Amino acid sequence: MNYPIDYNRITVKTDFYQELIKAHEEASLYLLAFAWCRKIVHSDVYLNLGSTLCIFVFQIENSASTDDNNLWVIVGDIPPMYLDTYGPQTTKHVLEDYIRLAEDWIDHVKDGKSINNCYPFKAEPTIEMATLLEKRVSFMKNTLIDNIAYIPLQTNL
Repeated sequence: MNYPIDYNRITVKTDFYQELIKAHEEASLYLLAFAWCRKIVHSDVYLNLGSTLCIFVFQIENSASTDDNNLWVIVGDIPPMYLDTYGPQTTKHVLEDYIRLAEDWIDHVKDGKSINNCYPFKAEPTIEMATLLEKRVSFMKNTLIDNIAYIPLQTNL
């Protein structure tokens, strides 16, 4: 399968179809929970590992900035994250940024430091949650990062 895939064109033949539907719904609800996200205009699937990990690019109506309407969104068995498309330009860079930001949050939580300057994960800052996230990040670093397709952001957004 060639990525990215216009989300509206996925079919029951798409790998992990039901899980992808749920991941997309989670990503959509995550974005729509922010006051600045008026509505979702379009989305593309950039990585589909079902409930484990999905990466999307969403085009939104952004009430806070007319220049910031495209966002990467990462969801799965991890806390969701959005990143603007001015930074990471490929799926690999998105995953590397997720890992870096998650490790920073994990370190702060485990060291008993404030997470105020960390990425605002929707996760309780507990040792238990930090340990769970650390396991997911370890999987990303040891398994995914060297095997992830290097899919560039499409410039026609």
